[in-house]
Amino acid sequence: MRTLQESLTKTAKAVLLGTALTLAGGTVFTGAQPVAAASASDAQAVYNQFRKYVSNPASLAQARKYLMNHISKAGSWYGTVMTLQLENAQRAGLERFSEKLYPESVQKALMDAQINNDMTYTEILKRVKQPAVRKLIEEIWDKGYKLESSEGMYYPVMHYEGFKVFKPYVSKDIAAYIDIMATESNKPSTFDAGIVITWDELIGRAAIMSDYVQDYPKSNRAAAIRNEMAYTVPLVLLGSDNTPAYDYDTMELDPELRRAYDQVLMDGPGDNKVLNILAKLMPLLDAAGNKKTPEVEAYLKQIVGQYTEL
Repeated sequence: MRTLQESLTKTAKAVLLGTALTLAGGTVFTGAQPVAAASASDAQAVYNQFRKYVSNPASLAQARKYLMNHISKAGSWYGTVMTLQLENAQRAGLERFSEKLYPESVQKALMDAQINNDMTYTEILKRVKQPAVRKLIEEIWDKGYKLESSEGMYYPVMHYEGFKVFKPYVSKDIAAYIDIMATESNKPSTFDAGIVITWDELIGRAAIMSDYVQDYPKSNRAAAIRNEMAYTVPLVLLGSDNTPAYDYDTMELDPELRRAYDQVLMDGPGDNKVLNILAKLMPLLDAAGNKKTPEVEAYLKQIVGQYTEL
């Protein structure tokens, strides 16, 4: 991932700019590219065939493969719609598919193979020997998921890195959405109730999400990014159970977090909402000697409440 300073440059923010385009039924995306090398009839034909696949849960893998092979013929309007529909279908089928991995025999086979979150699809297949479990791993990949584990349990999750193949054919806001989701999908910010990325990177992710909802307030995925912020912003301010921002005994702010706050605000908060939250927190921390005093706690509670109530 880019450094926070790179992420917040004018160049990066320019990538997030686009004009609004409203679809029938209230679906909105912005910055759609002109249809290139795709006739109206070709685009409609691709969309019609894709709809046949994506509307049937049993053909989800086929829908994904078809879109990968034909999205370039559809133009960006249909390309955006189909990409969002594929994501919707994958999300809808995730819980149902997860049940295939829950049997003890499957979990044991994966544990015996010593599968971990850092392994590629190819590495996992090399390690898993049981044909039935190998078939499940292949199905995970074909449906657009990836395998993860936490607290001794294996399960599939959305694999947003796989959506990057669609970026040249979708609107700018959805391309930016894919990048945001892929960053978290590739390297989750938390694991087993602990923050496993740096404070700098965590703040950077929250700031980029804030830019997104400001630049694309009418995007079809603006609400999804707000939901991500409802999880990420409280982490920036309070930390997590196993990585608290303030020491449980002394109530002192983690020195590394204070350094990260100061670093990100060196050039001022600009119009970024998350950075302005931090800018208002700094004088309170200075007055409190970097401790969670009642005044600091009241401010944090107010801000966190605004996000968790979204």
